[in-house]
Amino acid sequence: MGNFASRERAVEAWMHLAAKAGWHAARASAAPHDPDDEDCGTVEVEGLRYRIRLTPRVRTSLADDEGGTLTWRPVLSHAARAEPVLEPGNHIPYGGPG
Repeated sequence: MGNFASRERAVEAWMHLAAKAGWHAARASAAPHDPDDEDCGTVEVEGLRYRIRLTPRVRTSLADDEGGTLTWRPVLSHAARAEPVLEPGNHIPYGGPG
């Protein structure tokens, strides 16, 4: 998972889709927490922080023409997903209006 270009793209794509759904998302941290992990960075959505991860979670089809015959087979492709950033005790910090 050392490809940082795809990690950057994962954060951008996730933020674009969040904005398209009507949420205000802002980058909270550009650097991944663990460069060898699936971590891409952190975003903030309306006072809550989420860690954007890049993992193989989307089912797609792969064209395979091995043997001269075109066949399609299911594979997992990478997808950006968000996990809430939890504090000790699984507490979600809320920084919004209060």
